[in-house]
Formats: sequence, C-alpha cells, structure tokens
Amino acid sequence: MPTDISKKRIIMIHGLASKPPQIITHELWRYTLTENIRVDHKQLARDLDENQQNLETAYRADYVPHHIPDDPSYYRKLRVQVEKVVEERKAVKDKFHVGKGEAVIGFFKDRGLDLVKLLAGALTVKDDVMRNFLIETELYDRDQYIADQIRGPLEDALRRAWDDGCEPIIISHSMGTFIGYDVLWRFAHRKTAGFKKYNKKRVKMFITMGSPMGDSTVRDLLFAKHHKDGSTRKFPTNIDYWHNYACMGDVVSHQKNFTEVFYRPMKELGLLAANKKHGSIDYIDLHNPFEVVAHAGNKNNEKRNPHKSYGYLAQPRLGSWVSDYLLDRLK
Repeated sequence: MPTDISKKRIIMIHGLASKPPQIITHELWRYTLTENIRVDHKQLARDLDENQQNLETAYRADYVPHHIPDDPSYYRKLRVQVEKVVEERKAVKDKFHVGKGEAVIGFFKDRGLDLVKLLAGALTVKDDVMRNFLIETELYDRDQYIADQIRGPLEDALRRAWDDGCEPIIISHSMGTFIGYDVLWRFAHRKTAGFKKYNKKRVKMFITMGSPMGDSTVRDLLFAKHHKDGSTRKFPTNIDYWHNYACMGDVVSHQKNFTEVFYRPMKELGLLAANKKHGSIDYIDLHNPFEVVAHAGNKNNEKRNPHKSYGYLAQPRLGSWVSDYLLDRLK
C-alpha cells in the first residue's frame, strides 16, 4: 500500500564544485538515494518515484564565481560510475556496510581489497579535493556577499517546506554540511526578516556526509564561533536527529570527533534529546566504492575517491533512516 509522504521534504545540498548542471546533479542524487531505499522498501521507493516533489536539491554551485558546470562527456561517464555503486549496494545488501564490532581490515580484505593500497589510492585524489575545498572555504569566509548567495538555495528550500506545512530533513555533503549547519543556526537564532518567523521551526533530521566540521579550522568559519562554550547560541537549536557519515580514506572527514565537539555538548544543553538512543550517531570507517571518473583532465585514472557523495548516499544505514523518516517512524 502506498505511504502518504505528501508532508515529507528531503532537501539535498551538494559539496564542492565543479558539478554537473543542477538537473543532472539532482537526478543522480535522487537516483542513488531512491535505489538505496528500494533494496529494503520497494513500495516506498515507488512512492518516491511517483512523488518527485518530495526531493529537492539546494543547488549552490552556480553561486561560486569560478564554477563552470561539468561537460556532457564527463557526466555521462559519471553516471556509469554511479550505477556501479548502486549495483554493488543491491548485490551485497547490508554487507555494503562495515558492521558494528566488525574488524575494519577484515571487512575490506573479504572484498578482495588491500586496505593499505586502498588508502594509498584514495590519497591520490587528495590534492585535487583539498585544493577545491580550500578555494571555496576561503570564498565563504572572506566574501559575505558570495556566502549569502551560497546559503540562499538551502534557506529558500527550507522556507518553502515550512510554509507548505512539510516536515523537512537535510542531506548534506562535504562543504554542504557546514553550509547546512550555518543555515540551521541562522534560522534558530536570527531575529531579522526572513528568519524570525522560523525561529521555532525544526528539521526532523540533519544528515552530514564527508563533513569537514570535525576540524577546528572549519568550525572557526561558522557563525557559532562568536559564542562561548556552554551557550545555547553555540549550536543550532532546531535539529531532532543528527547522523554523521565518514568513509574510510576520506581526506575531508578524517576527524572522528563529532560526539565530543557536537553531540555531547548539545545533549548537555538539551538541544539534542539525551534519551533518544539513535538521535545522534557518528558512523565512521564506512566503505565508499566510488571510482574516479576517467577523463582527459584526470591524471590518476581509476583511483577510488572515498569522499564522493554517491558512495555516501548508498550507505545502508542512511537508506534505512531516511525510510524510517518517510514512514513516520522517528518519534
């Protein structure tokens, strides 16, 4: 029987540019997430297929001054790599995920992968990833006009969801995670036009994938940096569930400290429910099988990029939690 998901809104915000055009980025993210859900909830995936307005992309790449969308030859190859990730998720089901208490080295060895070589291969993409990351974070920090433009698509998407009486969640990746965090902070604390009327509005779930917010330098870019520890203004106050995902070898989300720097102090301040066993989870050492797209500008063909969003969107736990949200099982 179809599920009534008319009041659910999944808002997705991507990470670093460059990106395919908005329509392609949205299609690939929607496809990966929906196919992840389809593994265990076929009817729910069909509901999403038939109600595509429930998924929205807060596309921000066009507000980065140097951004040029990827060309068609690139994103045709990208689609092939995304399909490989989805096929692996379908083939191995929950074995895609490093289970609790499972030896990480054993997990990768059982898949015919040498962990040392895997991480060495991942590091070949480090320079490109970090170069783009530093360029965009510098823009975000130093040019508040550009930063306002970058935050705008997500702010507008949340306003639309709340105005429509929907219960939104945010799925964010990489730089999109701290943009999402800043946006939620502004809605929680700003008293200016466009924010004050939403101060009491909430998001059911904030999902962060490949996030750099474990790094103190990145946290120093956020609005919350102006407030002391122990103050409720140090954090957003409008998040019901917050789940973080970090993949093995992801050079952007290498810190494993979300519990210490976010979850524990937020619980102590009553901003995350301390009695919710699964209200805040930090999933680490995950498997991201995404392989770098081979193209003329890529000098390291066929190396894995464990920072790529599609390997995160295929995570079984992410799919099951989004399914629980759609099925109204999060209380």
